[in-house]
Amino acid sequence: MDAMWRGLMSERDSRVAIACGAASAAAGLGSILASTNGRPEPTGLVHIAQADTLAALALRSDPHFHLVTSVQHYDGAYYYAIARDPLLNGAAHHLIDQPAYRYGHPLHGWLAYLLSLGRPAAIPLALMVLSLLGLAVAGWAVSRLATGYGRSPWGGLLIAASPGLLFAATMDTTETVGAALIALAFLAWSRQRYAVSGLLLVMACFDKEQYITVPLGLIVWEAVSSRRSRRMPDALTTKLVAVVSGPVLLSGWYAYVHSRVGTWPFQYESGNLGAPLRGWWDTFGLAHDLSRGTFEQSQIGSVTPSILMAIAAIILMGAFAARRILRPFDATAIGLAVITSMQGWRTLLYPHETFRLSSIAVLLALAVLFTRPPPARLQGADDPLEH
Repeated sequence: MDAMWRGLMSERDSRVAIACGAASAAAGLGSILASTNGRPEPTGLVHIAQADTLAALALRSDPHFHLVTSVQHYDGAYYYAIARDPLLNGAAHHLIDQPAYRYGHPLHGWLAYLLSLGRPAAIPLALMVLSLLGLAVAGWAVSRLATGYGRSPWGGLLIAASPGLLFAATMDTTETVGAALIALAFLAWSRQRYAVSGLLLVMACFDKEQYITVPLGLIVWEAVSSRRSRRMPDALTTKLVAVVSGPVLLSGWYAYVHSRVGTWPFQYESGNLGAPLRGWWDTFGLAHDLSRGTFEQSQIGSVTPSILMAIAAIILMGAFAARRILRPFDATAIGLAVITSMQGWRTLLYPHETFRLSSIAVLLALAVLFTRPPPARLQGADDPLEH
């Protein structure tokens, strides 16, 4: 009877995971529809401005390409450029600012290139589909992780309820695919599918450079687990290859980018990244100044401190709860908390940036706070997610 009940629950959990994926994609599509007044135009989601030097290239491929105003310009334009010029051999990388930095996280553009079959006119649709696929896969994978770590499979709805991820879907940015890759990587690792996890870790590192904390976090997890169990990790060689491949290959790609444009991808614009907490302090001062400005400025200045404090509370509590490294994702949650503390005012002052760029750190903090470490894993036995 117990075996039959567990089988029925497993089937139910599988259906719930699919439902979470579908709900997350639906929420993303709803966000796109809401942001475009019910008339989604894939080229408009790219947010290439009329004044951008990239605009002429886009119009040559699609005379009806929907261009936006300069104030609406956003990062989707850079992934469009990468999809047009994946290896910096064409013209597109000359038509964007800070090309080395933009190409420091090229995966989103590469995937759009592959999904569009290299057809420039199909790239905007490919970018939109990528966002929705990322949400769907992330919702499913988070649901499966929640089940394996003793929580409701409906935990996958965290993806559908993430303002940052939904905003990313309306702007053709990387976070939706990043959430999917990270969740899948942890799921595969917990199921002892290390080669699959290694491939996903490589992709995550190329999706956004901050996600190098995922393989580094798994190194810490394995080291702590080995010390607790007083034995060497199983499948040591496979695990080592899996966790070092992403950082090594990304370093090689950085060298290639430098050879093409003469600067390094980690040379950030001032105000993007700095000493821990310095950017936060600067942001609170700038927000105070904005609160005394025009009506629009005062809205940003008055709400930003509260948003930042709420996000900081979640991430800090998650990092504190993760300090004992009881789950594979604990060290990564701590690493992303450190990176979040180093964000500059350019990434903190405006709420839409704050929600988007902190979305993965918040998601991992919530995963730490609301999951139970499997007792069997802590005793050195097989992880319950293996099956």
